[in-house]
Amino acid sequence: MNPNIDPSWISSCLLFVIGALLVANALLVLLLIEGKKARSRIEATLEASVARQKALLREHRDEAEVIEQQHLEKLAATERNHHYEMDNLRGILSIADQDRDEALSAVSKAQARSKYMQSRIDQLNVLMESWAAGTDETVAAVRHALRVERTTAVN
Repeated sequence: MNPNIDPSWISSCLLFVIGALLVANALLVLLLIEGKKARSRIEATLEASVARQKALLREHRDEAEVIEQQHLEKLAATERNHHYEMDNLRGILSIADQDRDEALSAVSKAQARSKYMQSRIDQLNVLMESWAAGTDETVAAVRHALRVERTTAVN
C-alpha cells in the first residue's frame, strides 16, 4: 500500500461508500414500495373507473329501454287512433253508399213513375181524341176505359 494514505481515511471512504450504498438501497426500496403503492392506487382507480363506466352504461341502457318503451306505447296509441279513424271513415263511407243507393233507387222509381204517368197521359190523350172524333160507341168505350183507369189509379 501506499505509505502516504492514511488507513483511517480509507476506512472513512469505505464507510462513506457503504453508507451511500445503504442510503441508495433504502431509497430504491422506498421507490419500489411507492411504485407498488402507486400501481395499486392506479389499478384501484382504473377498476373504479371501469365499474363507474359499466354502471353508467347500464343506466343509459335502462334509460334507452324506457324511452324505447315510451316510443312503442306512443306508436301503439297512434296506431289505435289510426284504426279507429279508419273504422269511422269506413262507417261514413258505408252510410254515404247507402244514401247514394237509396237516392239512385228513388230516382229510378221516379223515372219509372214518370214514364208510367207519361204513358197514361198519352193513353188518355188518345182516348180523348177518339172520344171527340168518335161515335156513341166510341164514347162508351172511352168512358169505360176511363173508369178502368180511374179504379186502377186509386188502387
